[in-house]
Amino acid sequence: MRILLISLIAILFHASAAISNTTISIIHSYHKEYAWEQSLTEGLLQSLPRDASVRHFYLDTKRTPKEEHPVRADNVWEEVRGTAWSLVILCDDNAAKYLGPRLKNGPTPVVYLGINRNPRDYGLFPAPNMTGVLERPLLKRSLHSMCKLVNTEDTKVLILFDSDATSDAVVHEAFGGRSQLDLGKVRVELKQFSLVDKWREALLNAKAEGFDTVYIGLYHTLRDSAGRHVPEDEVLAWANANTPVPIFAFWDFAVGRGKTIGGHVLSAFDQGVAAGEIARRILSGTPPGVIPPQTAQAGTYTFSAYELDRFGIVLPAGIRAQAVIVP
Repeated sequence: MRILLISLIAILFHASAAISNTTISIIHSYHKEYAWEQSLTEGLLQSLPRDASVRHFYLDTKRTPKEEHPVRADNVWEEVRGTAWSLVILCDDNAAKYLGPRLKNGPTPVVYLGINRNPRDYGLFPAPNMTGVLERPLLKRSLHSMCKLVNTEDTKVLILFDSDATSDAVVHEAFGGRSQLDLGKVRVELKQFSLVDKWREALLNAKAEGFDTVYIGLYHTLRDSAGRHVPEDEVLAWANANTPVPIFAFWDFAVGRGKTIGGHVLSAFDQGVAAGEIARRILSGTPPGVIPPQTAQAGTYTFSAYELDRFGIVLPAGIRAQAVIVP
């Protein structure tokens, strides 16, 4: 019995040592202060091994010009490549685009998440050392359920995006690159801008151009006429204060008082949890290549009580019963 006990203690000791020696590199496409990045990181850290040594790298591609992105990726690669990581995690499209091909088919397992384009577009699938979580904003589903809250008849909707690579990916995957389409009686027009003045002008003119609602997509790379990045909080606050029609969202970070009314939204936290669970399987010995890419939780109805009241919108009982209500 004593020998058995000693053996068990030894096994537990070695198992603990193996976990504590786990090193994980998390390469973020964006900056640490970005709300999506913070929520995604929270989800990841909740589901990754607690004793793992984790290091974060930030490409900061929301605030920096596109022409600088390859150089930023090169700089991060120089920091990452010299370490024998237990696992590398690539967060969002730009990290996958710039770093994924350098890691493909290598000895290091890779988990990607927040990917809006097909992983094949970045050359990441198939690859024996890679798998991950796909981000699929439920644009059409959200449009169908939300637009009727404002106009039960023929509805005309404007969707506003910036001109970021992530926005391009969303538009490509959800709408096949089209700028106009009909979803039953819902007529949808999608516009992308790089300059904040043009983005604001489109919102201000929405009602005059016959739009019943506006969906605020991504707005995080908008710049002023001098080429300076406009902080995302500033963009959203301006939209809330100046919109002539009710505004909805596709992502939970844009929902709340002083932001948008809400909608059927995706959560970065859910993306992080799902990716962290995949990472744990890989660190426990499951080869990445046998884990198929997956999507995270299918989104939730999330609304701001203040903004609903402000626009005089009453949620149908079926939606309200499922909804998360925030201030």
